[in-house]
Amino acid sequence: MAIAGVLALAGAGHAHASDIYISAEFKPDLHDPNQREFVNTTPWSGVCNGGHQQSCIDNEWWSIDMKVRGTKRGDRSADYGRGSFFIGMPGPRTLTAVSEDGTQSHPLDLRIIGAAMRLNDLEQDGGPNPASTGAPRGCRAGLSNGGSFNYSVMRMFIRRDGGEGRADCALHWLEDNNLTIMTLDLVYKLITPAPLSMRSGVYHATTTYTVGGTGDGADFDLGDNVELDDRTVTVHLTLTVQHAFRLDLPPGSDRAVLAPRGGWTQWSDHGIVPPSLERELPFSVSSSGQFGISLQCEHPRTDGRCAIRNVTRDAPDVPLDIRVTLPGFRDATSGTAAVGVPLTTTMTPPVLTADSVIINRPSKLHFAVNGDSVKDMLSHAGSHYRGDVTVIFDASP
Repeated sequence: MAIAGVLALAGAGHAHASDIYISAEFKPDLHDPNQREFVNTTPWSGVCNGGHQQSCIDNEWWSIDMKVRGTKRGDRSADYGRGSFFIGMPGPRTLTAVSEDGTQSHPLDLRIIGAAMRLNDLEQDGGPNPASTGAPRGCRAGLSNGGSFNYSVMRMFIRRDGGEGRADCALHWLEDNNLTIMTLDLVYKLITPAPLSMRSGVYHATTTYTVGGTGDGADFDLGDNVELDDRTVTVHLTLTVQHAFRLDLPPGSDRAVLAPRGGWTQWSDHGIVPPSLERELPFSVSSSGQFGISLQCEHPRTDGRCAIRNVTRDAPDVPLDIRVTLPGFRDATSGTAAVGVPLTTTMTPPVLTADSVIINRPSKLHFAVNGDSVKDMLSHAGSHYRGDVTVIFDASP
């Protein structure tokens, strides 16, 4: 998934480094199964936080004030050179977003797909239009205040390569005058992981860029005659995943009465011991992410199965086989379809996932006493066997 935005390097302060913050979240709506992407929640600032905001919205750009300031002096050479309104931009970076508990990590790409800068002639001792108004070289024009004649120049450059490599963009000329850098905005695209593959939680990543002029070897190169107070910018990225999960249980799901498949006729009329006593409990599940399943028993056995106990007379406990089937889900580790998954107290709780948002998917829990255990139960005619079983669905495994 891609999130585009604008990061602004501007503002006051005398620190030698600045920090900016990008945030995105995935909070799916179970009524909209097609919602499968992160939403950019980064606050508006920079050039997009004003009269250009609608253009930024239409192009899915966000601007962040990064509090880097300084001056740039042009040389009036009409050569699209480094003495003009010039911005060099770096190539893409692959970062690692790590969950706050440190157990999960996912790659994400940060691409600089353009930049914007505003220069002001604060003393108004030069021309009212301090830069050329023609098309830039090395990129295409985005936003512009060309022809405003207010002793300032603002341009947003959009790269043609989509941020695949380094790029230099420039106007034809910039007047020979000392201009104040009011804003320097970085247009970015964030390629995020698929949120359906991520567990609920908060993930963080950071990267640092340098800003400078000719000869500095900086990631963001503003050309000749540049003086800056801040020369490093650290980008802090936060991805928040809050998966939706819901179980819908029909009335009576708190009780499972075991019986032979097809009824008791074979036993009552012919004395044939049924191969099993069983019951299926239907339910439906809605989920946008991973979830775990575990088991608790009132009468646990050493083999991990639950047991039911004769409450009428003294008799051995009877083991209960419990399985769950959730069509459309699979084991997140093995990829095995979640069909007839056995549940025990000694297992590693399976973590299940799906390739899409699942809404109201019919599923079932199967309880059974099998084989010789059925014969043992029937040898105590008139008895009642009972036991509590708790199946736990963990939406944050």
